Amino acid sequence: MRKKLSKLISKLRRDIRGNVLIVAAISGAATVGAAGLGVDTVQWFLAKRQLQQAVDSGALAGAMSLYRGDGITAPAENSIDRNFPDAVTIERIVSPPTVGAWAGDASAVEVQGFVNRKLPFSSIFLETTPVIRARAVATTVAAGQPCVIATATSGIGIKVFGTADVDLDCPVASNSPDGISVDLTGSSFLDTNMIMSVGGVDYSSSNIPDDTAVVSYGLPVEDPLASKGLTPPTNPAGCDYNNFNVSPSSTVTLNPGRYCNGLRIQGTARLNGGIYIIDRGTLRVNSGAVVELAGTGGVTFVLTGNSSSTVADVNINGSATIDLAAPTEAEATGAPFNDAKWAGILFFQDPLGDGTQHTFNGGADIDLNGIIYMPTGELLYNGSASQSAQCLLLIGEVVEFGGTNNIANNCNDDIDRNLATAWVIRVVE
Repeated sequence: MRKKLSKLISKLRRDIRGNVLIVAAISGAATVGAAGLGVDTVQWFLAKRQLQQAVDSGALAGAMSLYRGDGITAPAENSIDRNFPDAVTIERIVSPPTVGAWAGDASAVEVQGFVNRKLPFSSIFLETTPVIRARAVATTVAAGQPCVIATATSGIGIKVFGTADVDLDCPVASNSPDGISVDLTGSSFLDTNMIMSVGGVDYSSSNIPDDTAVVSYGLPVEDPLASKGLTPPTNPAGCDYNNFNVSPSSTVTLNPGRYCNGLRIQGTARLNGGIYIIDRGTLRVNSGAVVELAGTGGVTFVLTGNSSSTVADVNINGSATIDLAAPTEAEATGAPFNDAKWAGILFFQDPLGDGTQHTFNGGADIDLNGIIYMPTGELLYNGSASQSAQCLLLIGEVVEFGGTNNIANNCNDDIDRNLATAWVIRVVE
């Protein structure tokens, strides 16, 4: 019996037919292990990205609420819950941040949280569930200084339509929160480095340059001139001129004062420096007219009336030529202005006029140096105008550009435009 057993063992030792099965079994185990680790790695990576996205959104929501003067905890937690499928353990929702480059910044919000994520393969070998942690910091950062601001609280604030060609060297901003707050239609082209909107922006790639930053559903831009407290002058109280007209082919030198029931310019008008109060009616510049400074300082047009429906408007038509500048700070502090708040203001519409429409139309050759401030008015640049604004700041409830306008904004340092700083909420860590 022993002899037979010895012979059998010797035979098995020399038999190599089962080696393949052993090697295959060992290789199979390694393959399964590698596949398991690969699946776990992908799941871990995806969970980490999802958690980071959720924490980023929480920090953004907290920073937005902080900007509005409200609490940060509830908005941040709600945003995290909406953006991550499982419960997240919140470690920190604080302002200012406690660590990092933004530590101590009262405008920043720091959010940190974690989840325990059990992985299907690795959990066989791990005694404790792995922890996935993410952290984010969001704050308000300056994005630019818009030179076109629409103050509308609903509807379309800025519209560029038709074949308009608008060339600006600064951002545009609309405060309307509607789904279409900035509307670029047709073959229009808005050459700007940034479009900012509290609501949505409707455009195609052919309407803007490739490098234009489009910031929709962002923060409103504050009225940079609200603190000036501008109101129509009460002096002179009576009408210096009534329904005044500069007839064709005539050249007239105009003086500051109260122009009741409109001012119509059909010929050449040379304006002495000061405030021109247009009390009701229309400031109308007809085709072929010329409007220019008389060389004695800048001018300010104040559009007013005795009720919302009678506030004066501006209507520039045809191929008029206009070359005007607002008063500098030095000019505004002296006679005849005697008030520094008018520095840089070229056109000002009394807020009494809600929705008053102002039109710069036709083939007007316009060189404006100053601020057009009509926070409750509607501004329309329409037709085939060629407008070279040396220092332009447009503030209106609604601002529209149509026709084939080409507005080149080349601001110099002569006049302070009082530009507002536009802010956006961004994740910075």
